[in-house]
Amino acid sequence: MKISMLQEGETLAGVSHAQRYEEMIAEVALADQVGFYAWGTSEQHFSPPRFTVSAPEVLYAAVARETKNIKLRIMCSVLLKWNHPLLVVERLATLDIVSGGRAELGTARSNNLNTLKTFGVEPGDTKAMWQDSLDVIVKAFTNPMVSHDGPFWTFDEQEIVPHFVTAPHPPLSVAASSASSSAEAGERGIGLMLFESYFGFEYLQEAIDAFVEGAKSGKSVLPQRNDDVGVYVATAFCAESRQQAIEKAENVTLGYAGFIADLYEPLAKKMSYEYLDAHMARFLDNQANMDFLIRETPSVMVGSPDDYIDRLRDLEARGVDEVLLRIDGMEHDDIMNSIRLIGEEVIPVFSKKPD
Repeated sequence: MKISMLQEGETLAGVSHAQRYEEMIAEVALADQVGFYAWGTSEQHFSPPRFTVSAPEVLYAAVARETKNIKLRIMCSVLLKWNHPLLVVERLATLDIVSGGRAELGTARSNNLNTLKTFGVEPGDTKAMWQDSLDVIVKAFTNPMVSHDGPFWTFDEQEIVPHFVTAPHPPLSVAASSASSSAEAGERGIGLMLFESYFGFEYLQEAIDAFVEGAKSGKSVLPQRNDDVGVYVATAFCAESRQQAIEKAENVTLGYAGFIADLYEPLAKKMSYEYLDAHMARFLDNQANMDFLIRETPSVMVGSPDDYIDRLRDLEARGVDEVLLRIDGMEHDDIMNSIRLIGEEVIPVFSKKPD
C-alpha cells in the first residue's frame, strides 16, 4: 500500500497565499523525509480559499528542489482547451528533469461548472476533449515527433523538447469517479485515481472491479502499463486519538463535504455527468454528519494511527494500491504533526515486506 499526499493550498483566515505556499513546501519536505510515496496538487481556478494552486507546474519546480525521493505527481492536469496537451507534456518533461526522474502525470476533466463556464467549455464536451488530449499525450510519451488530427486538436508534426529522463516514460493515470471511466482507464492501461468517493464503499468497489475488468483486455496504449488503483481521501488527519483528530479536523471535513455537495448536485444534471445523480441522495442527507462521513465513506480518514491501519487494510483487501491523503485546510503545525505521525506509525506497517 502506497501512502501519498495531495494538497490544494487551502488558506485559513489571516494566512496569505505566499505564507501557505511556503508552508506547503515545508510539509512536502517532511513527507519526503518520513516516507510518503508521492505528493501532488490539483489544478484549480477561481475557487479560493479552499483551492489556491492555479499554476501547479511552478510550485512543483520549487518542491523538486526541496525533496529527494518523493514522487511528484500532477493530480491532475485538466485536459481541456486551456491546457494544450503538448504544453502538458513539455512541462512534465521539464519537471522530470529538475526532479531527477520523479515526475508522474495524472489527468482529469474538470468537475467545476464555474471553471468550465469561465474558460468557455461545455460540460458535455469534457469527456471527448479529455480523450483527444490523452491521445496526443500518448503519442508524445512514445515519440518525440508528434502530429495529430483529432476532433479538438490538429497540428503538423512537431518535435517535443525537452525529453523525459524517465524511461520509457513517466507513469500516467486518470482521476475518475464512475465505473465507466474506471473501466476505460483499465482498458487503456493507465492508472486509476478514484476521486470524491463520498458515495460509499459499495460504489467504490464497483469502480475498482470495473477497472480490473477493463485491464483484462491487455490493450495498453503505452509501452509500460500502470495498473495501480488509488483512492483520493478528501479529508485526512491523524492524531494520537480519534477524538483529538475529530476535534482538529471537523471543520475542514464538514466544509469540504459541503463544498462537494454544492458542486456535484447541479453537475449531476449535466450531460455526461448523469451517473452522479442516482448516488447523491444519501450523501446529501449526511453531508454534515461527521460520524457517517468517517464510518461510511472512503473520502474521510480522520482518526488515530490504529484507525488508519484498519482502514488501509480494508482498502488494500478491496484492491486499492494507494491512498492519496488530502492533509490541508488546518494550521500548519497540526498538518506537520499529522504527517509526522503517519510517517512514524502507519507507513512502516505497510512498507514491511511479507515474511
